[in-house]
Amino acid sequence: MSVSRVALVTGGAYGIGRGIVEEFVRHGERAVIADRDRTRGIELESSLRAEGHELLFVETDVRDEAQVRAAIDRAGEVFGRIDVLVNNAGIERYRRPEEYTADDWSAITDTNLRAAFLCAKYAYPLLRESRGTIVNIASVQAIANEPQISVYAATKGGLLALTRGMALDFAADGIRVNAVCPGAIRTGMMEPFIKDEPDPEEAVREIGRRIPLGRVGEPADIARVVWFLSSPEAAYITGASIVVDGGLLTRLAT
Repeated sequence: MSVSRVALVTGGAYGIGRGIVEEFVRHGERAVIADRDRTRGIELESSLRAEGHELLFVETDVRDEAQVRAAIDRAGEVFGRIDVLVNNAGIERYRRPEEYTADDWSAITDTNLRAAFLCAKYAYPLLRESRGTIVNIASVQAIANEPQISVYAATKGGLLALTRGMALDFAADGIRVNAVCPGAIRTGMMEPFIKDEPDPEEAVREIGRRIPLGRVGEPADIARVVWFLSSPEAAYITGASIVVDGGLLTRLAT
């Protein structure tokens, strides 16, 4: 009888990360929620366990190397393996380039880029054993940009380069590494766009009307692609960047 896989998802308690955790357990897999939000992490762990799923919450600030290593060690202790690493944790701050502070730079780069390197570094021995997969959550901002988001965009562009480099270096170990580039997805990162609107729901619909498929994406739209990339059905895909944006990048400005 095959043993269910274990997926470790950073930023797994909310938004896209939560959707990814829910997708994996829906398929009968086990999940490790690595997130710094203890309240949300425990709530998700409890609710999914109540449904009969097997998972673990580990409070983790991915900017802290010791905490990253401890989370991966804990996953190994509890489940004995890691088959899928999803580097999802991320933050963004909207500023003009000259307005960013050095602290802004450190917070964004440490969360979005350095953390993916650290997680891959420490998960590598377990991923090598399982001949597992890494999926990095990048962004359409790695390819084309809005104003006032240069530092976030730089980290996501760097994440695509890191994906390609790790795919090459880990191929001989049987570890595949890919990236997903979400477009406009309904998560907390959309809050800056709608918080001051008189009708936030209409504001979300208006954003959706600018997207060729006519709607804002949901975390499940990303989660299904992450699941595919981690599955045997994607066995010949590595070093790839998959855009999941409802067609947003296909359209010239109008």
